[in-house]
Amino acid sequence: MTDQKGIQVRNIGKSFGATRALDNVSFDFKPGEIFAMVGANGAGKSTLIKIICGYYPDYEGEILIDGKPVRFSSPHDATSKGIATVHQIINQGVVQTMTVRENLALAELLSSEGSSVWYRPKQIDARAREIAEKMGLQGIDFDQEVSELEQSERQMIAIARALATDPKLLILDEPTSSISERETEFLFETLFRLKAMGVSILYVSHRLHEIERIADRVGVIRDGQFGGVLERPFNVKQIVTTMVGELEQDIERHSPDISAESVPKLEVRDLVVEKGQAPLNLKIFSGEIVGITGLIGAGKSELANVLFGLVAPVSGDILIDGVSIKNRSVSEAIENGIFMVPEDRANNAVVPDFSIRQNITLPFLKKFFSNPLGLLRHGFESREAIRMVQSMGVKCESETTNIGDLSGGNQQKVVVARWLLTDFNLLILDEPFQGVDIRSRHDINAYIHANRGDRAILMLAADLDEVLEVADRVVVMNHGQIVGEQHITKIDREVLLHWTSQSPEDLKLQA
Repeated sequence: MTDQKGIQVRNIGKSFGATRALDNVSFDFKPGEIFAMVGANGAGKSTLIKIICGYYPDYEGEILIDGKPVRFSSPHDATSKGIATVHQIINQGVVQTMTVRENLALAELLSSEGSSVWYRPKQIDARAREIAEKMGLQGIDFDQEVSELEQSERQMIAIARALATDPKLLILDEPTSSISERETEFLFETLFRLKAMGVSILYVSHRLHEIERIADRVGVIRDGQFGGVLERPFNVKQIVTTMVGELEQDIERHSPDISAESVPKLEVRDLVVEKGQAPLNLKIFSGEIVGITGLIGAGKSELANVLFGLVAPVSGDILIDGVSIKNRSVSEAIENGIFMVPEDRANNAVVPDFSIRQNITLPFLKKFFSNPLGLLRHGFESREAIRMVQSMGVKCESETTNIGDLSGGNQQKVVVARWLLTDFNLLILDEPFQGVDIRSRHDINAYIHANRGDRAILMLAADLDEVLEVADRVVVMNHGQIVGEQHITKIDREVLLHWTSQSPEDLKLQA
């Protein structure tokens, strides 16, 4: 195994019209090694991945497997030669209209014997369960349609199926962005086993503490070009500096002054978001950024969905500036000044056939129509879109660029920009940093802090470090309950992690 050269990419180049996405990039992916690839949003990481996995057959340079040049004509061709890929956009890795069982055994369904699949249900079920067991997918309903699953469950299915192919090179693009800490640990254990077996692993993530922990080497892409390779030992600061240079000074954080007489900008009183759950009580004051953390399934997104009018509460009240409101629909929530950046960008936020401008202005088109003629003021719409593109640092040719042409991180910045376009009472950010590089996170955080004014912001994230970067106050949810909170000036990480990890039995004893 050590004599093998593994997989190499040499002098890779790729252009999209006038845009040079990659220029003369070379890396080696060695057997038995976790090679992490990093770069800012739009640096060219996803383009390189799509070339390696056969999605873009037209490119400059060459790919070598064990020293022999290969040229993949399609993703299927790449898979057949040992390239397994789990893409950042989860829905590219699953078929949402098929069941869990069918997704796990998709290779068998599409094989040359696929014509007889409906006559081999036992074999297909056995294969699906074998794949699920290897990835620790326990308690999942094999008959459930994938479209009905949580984002994290879809991610784990895509990863499990990729691992089932016994790949020469396993490519993971932001694999932990939607999965829990427990699932992440299981994934890392699996990667270490594959590494010991001699598999090459290409790991792409903006969570640099993960890379510091698991990677053997770190390859950097800067503006489509080779930016160097870091060998162990390395740390997060070195990775950041190699990626983007020195970041600006720390963001100035000014928590609002809150007195006993202050009226909350948002208050939820005895709000029950699901039957059988404990009532929630929470206040967010004008100018305050509150972060809610907790494991996946703790109840964060369920609260957000009720506040944004996607789901009706079982009981309880929502108040803005002390006045009770009803959000019976998303449009009513928007009218009440409650906006949300959803967790699932691909399914619930981005309109893929629309331009950046159209994606930003879509919820607020009334603002851009002239009266009484009712004509769309294109100039005004473009100026506002350009303002937000520049403010958020979206990397693009212009505001008329199709959003599908952007990297995942730049798409996320467009989605955040949409809801910062106009005034609001409450902005909910549900996992806002998925697929967002450290500089972009810094830019988004700085913009939010500088422009929050007297508005309230609620950020939801499973990653405690992400919450601590943004929030004035940290609230922990566990099994649908609010179990504790701390102000940013009095953070005790051990206590926060203890609250996060408590079992339902522990919570009952404390009740």
